[in-house]
Amino acid sequence: MLFEQEATAIDGKVNTMSAQIEQAPSQLSSATGAAPTKKAGVSHGSRMLYIDNLRVLLISMVVVQHVAVTYGAVGSWYYHDPVTNLTTGIILTTWAGIGMASGMGFFFLIAGYFTPGSYDRKGTKSFLLDRLIKLGIPLLIYDLLLDPLVVYIASGLHGSYWSFYGNYLLHEKGIANGPVWFIAVLLLFTLVYAAWRVLSRYRTHTTDGAWKLPGYRAIFGFIFALGLVTFIVRIWWPAGWIFQLLNVPVGYLPQYISFFILGIIAYRSNWFFELTPKMGRDWSLIALIVTLIFACLVTIPLIQGTSSSQQTGLPIAGGFQWLAFCYALWESFIIVGVCIGLLVLFRQRLNHQGRLAKNLAANVYAVYLIHPLVLVGFAYAFHTVTLYPLLKFVISVIIVLPLCFLLSDLVRKIPLVNRIL
Repeated sequence: MLFEQEATAIDGKVNTMSAQIEQAPSQLSSATGAAPTKKAGVSHGSRMLYIDNLRVLLISMVVVQHVAVTYGAVGSWYYHDPVTNLTTGIILTTWAGIGMASGMGFFFLIAGYFTPGSYDRKGTKSFLLDRLIKLGIPLLIYDLLLDPLVVYIASGLHGSYWSFYGNYLLHEKGIANGPVWFIAVLLLFTLVYAAWRVLSRYRTHTTDGAWKLPGYRAIFGFIFALGLVTFIVRIWWPAGWIFQLLNVPVGYLPQYISFFILGIIAYRSNWFFELTPKMGRDWSLIALIVTLIFACLVTIPLIQGTSSSQQTGLPIAGGFQWLAFCYALWESFIIVGVCIGLLVLFRQRLNHQGRLAKNLAANVYAVYLIHPLVLVGFAYAFHTVTLYPLLKFVISVIIVLPLCFLLSDLVRKIPLVNRIL
C-alpha cells in the first residue's frame, strides 16, 4: 500500500497529541507536531498542520486505490466487482499504479520523521511500550475481528458466520492481513530503530544538522540506486508478490526501508523545512515527464496484462527484463517527485486548518483500519446494480470515502479507543 500517534514537539516542550503521526499510517493517525526552526532540535511551538492535511490526502488516496482495484484495476484486494471492461481496467490500473508507487512510501517517510523525537522524549522503555500499544493492539483487533468479517462478506455471506470464523482461524497462516501489513512492518522498523539507539548509544546532538539537504545530483543518484535495488529484488519477488507471514509486498521493501530511514535523517537535519519551492516545482515536473515517457513504453504490455487481476501477472512486475527495470526506475522517480512536490506545496499553501480539516486528520488512523470493512460491505451490496464499471467506481468513491471518515469519528468516541487511535 497504510493510520494518533506522535506528531511531535521537537524538544518536548510542546507535548502535542503525542503519538499521532507515528502510529500507523504515518503512522496513520492524526498528527500534529511542533515545527523545528532552522536549527534542528529547537522548537518554536508551531504545529505542523500541513503534515496533518497531507495525511488526510494520503489516506484518501489509499481508500480510492482500493476502490479502483475493486472495479477493475490490477491488484490484490478482498473483493472484485464481477463486471469490468478493458477501458475501465486501463484507467483504474494507471491510477492505482501511481498510488502504489508513492502512497505507502510517503507514509513510511512521515513515520520515520516522527520516530526520533518520540524516542528522545520518552526513552527506550516508554517508547517501546507506546509502540506496542498503539501498533500492536490495532493489529490484533484487525486480525481477530475485522479481517474475518471482511473475508466473510467478500466470499458471499455463505453459511453461519461463526462456523466460517472457526474455519478462518484454523486455516489462517499469517498475521497482518489486509492493509495492516503496514502496521506490522512499521512496528518492526521502530523496534529495529530502538535497538539501534540502545546499541549505538545514539545521542541527538551528535547528528543534528549533520546531513545537508541533497542537491539534484545526489537525488538523481538515490533514484537510480533505489530503482536498481528494486529491480534486483523483483527478479525473484515481482511487484505484488506477498510474503504471507506478514502479508508484505516484498518488491516494495527497498522503497519502504529507504524512505523510513530518510525520514529519520530528515528530522535530524530539518530537510522538510529546507526544501525550496523551486525543488518542489522541478521534481514534480521531472516526475510528470518520466511518467509520460514510461507510459509510451508500457502501454501495449499494460493492455495485454489487464486480463489478469494480479500485479504479478504483468510483464513489468519483475524478472530479468528491461520493462521491469523501467518500472522500478519509474516508481523511484514518482515517489521522490511526489514527496518533494507535496511537502513543499502543503507547507506553503496548506499549513492551516479549520474545524473540518482538524477532524479529518484526527480520524486518519481509524479510517485506515476500518475502510476495508466499509468498502467491501458497500461494494458487495452494490454489485447487484447494473452500471458501467467506471461509473460504479465514481459513485463508490463519493459514498465510501466520506462514510469511512464518519464511521471512524464514531468509533473514536468509544471509551479508551481514542487513546489508541
